[in-house]
Amino acid sequence: MARRNDGDEEQRGTGLMIISAVIVLVVVLLGVFVVVTNDDGDGKSDGGASPTSGAGAATSGQGADDNGGGSQTGAPASGGCKPTDTDQKVPTTAPDDVTWSLTKTAALPRSKSAGPMVVNGLSATCYAHTPRGALLAAVNTPYRVALAAPGKAPVEKSVLPGAGRDKLEGQLSQVDVQAGELSQVAGFRVVSYTQQTAVVTLVNGSTDAHNLKASDITVQWSDADWKVVAREDGSLTTPATPVSDLVGYIQFGGL
Repeated sequence: MARRNDGDEEQRGTGLMIISAVIVLVVVLLGVFVVVTNDDGDGKSDGGASPTSGAGAATSGQGADDNGGGSQTGAPASGGCKPTDTDQKVPTTAPDDVTWSLTKTAALPRSKSAGPMVVNGLSATCYAHTPRGALLAAVNTPYRVALAAPGKAPVEKSVLPGAGRDKLEGQLSQVDVQAGELSQVAGFRVVSYTQQTAVVTLVNGSTDAHNLKASDITVQWSDADWKVVAREDGSLTTPATPVSDLVGYIQFGGL
């Protein structure tokens, strides 16, 4: 009979605890939901990485590396940082001029009129001063922060300075998101909007995998762009709440 190596078992258990702690940190700090894996430990995802279908298929873009590489660069329309969206009505449907690009493992949206007009590696900036611009910033920023970790470029460019951001930056060194660990955006609802502050509920996950979760993210207009407001504990969203479906939300996803 083979003898159990207690030292190996203890080391394996410690390693699993460290991995679990990193996953929890991604969820708590970044508000981007980690795909639930099977309990048998085979590493196969439970399907949460598949986004809800939306406006257009995601394409893979490779560009300059700004804390992580792997995204399109430049502007979706000529003229650099000059978004053309001026509609101040809160959207009741998904933006119709959005294209989705696969940034590492996340399908992220860009609007020709609302931004982000400038994408440099994993940093995305220059959103329209409109509800749609706020929405696009709320969707892009948490993913880009997660995918760039432990790098800090997206945080420095797209998260509002303050104690919350300082807390987040201090813990990013513990985060290293691996391929397939992030579920995709599936829907949204604009909770409130003024030209200074907007609150957006984002739904992440997959209807088919029954792992949809919703959380709120706040963005504030500062230095001529929308920036995410980090909470006191460094998280970018409120704690996630499971939802059974997308009723009451606007379907919004790529691929």
